[in-house]
Amino acid sequence: MNPPPQAVQDFYDDPLVYDILHTPGTHRELEVLLSLHRRHGLKRSAKGSAARLWLEPACGTGRFVRLLARRGHRVAAFDRSEAMLAYARRRLDGMGLSGRVRLFRAEMTRFAQALKPHSVAFAFNTINTLRHLGGDEEVLAHLEEMARVLHPHGVYVVGVSLSAYGRELPTEDIWEGRRGRCHVQQIVQYLPPEGSRRGKRREHVLSHLIVRRPRGTEHRDHAYELHCFDRRQWHDLLRRSPLSIREITSDRGRPMADHDGNYFLYVLEPRASAAAGGASSKRPTSRTEISPRSSSS
Repeated sequence: MNPPPQAVQDFYDDPLVYDILHTPGTHRELEVLLSLHRRHGLKRSAKGSAARLWLEPACGTGRFVRLLARRGHRVAAFDRSEAMLAYARRRLDGMGLSGRVRLFRAEMTRFAQALKPHSVAFAFNTINTLRHLGGDEEVLAHLEEMARVLHPHGVYVVGVSLSAYGRELPTEDIWEGRRGRCHVQQIVQYLPPEGSRRGKRREHVLSHLIVRRPRGTEHRDHAYELHCFDRRQWHDLLRRSPLSIREITSDRGRPMADHDGNYFLYVLEPRASAAAGGASSKRPTSRTEISPRSSSS
């Protein structure tokens, strides 16, 4: 007989289960980031180590970090969870890649002091991780920290889903992963935000995790909220930040405007670099003017 469902539990506290669930598809996601790096990254001839340093905030178990290090990139990454970092270190040690990666514990809103100013060439943060922050001011604090560590011609790739208040319906996703004799399945329900007023910009997420091992099956339930932006709110926030949009792409890295759809990759650059008309401003862009219309989902 299977054990009864467990009490509410955040599976982020279980690095192994988290890694099994999220590692599938990482190669494909990394290829998109590498294509953006080729399009926007600093040239190898650029002076200083920033030409090679990647940064991943909220790196979790280090699924991207492992692949980047294996390909020869220098990487810095941080997370707020020491358990996640310990798991990431063990995996890197086992692969003989620890020398290429610097892992450290930090919050998304306070990490710049752990890195040299303007030392990062390419940073990335995908799949709505930014929306785990509590509100606009915390997101702004994060972007300000990022501006302190980005090279003047570096970029920060952020993956964000935009809301369409009043036009969204509840949705459901199913994620699965398997490693050895452990099978993990996550059923996730997304309840859309009520509106754009203060306190209403929260998407409710209900997660049901099923972990099947030879010794039995576990059921874990967890609920959390994600901060929301519609298109205007997101662009307004970026205008208040020290970063500006260089390009907007789909999740596959194809340039597009963010009028349609709901999930986008935003390639952000330090404002001073764009204003100076340096090398980065000469590259093709997909900057988009804001229209009165919100994004659709």
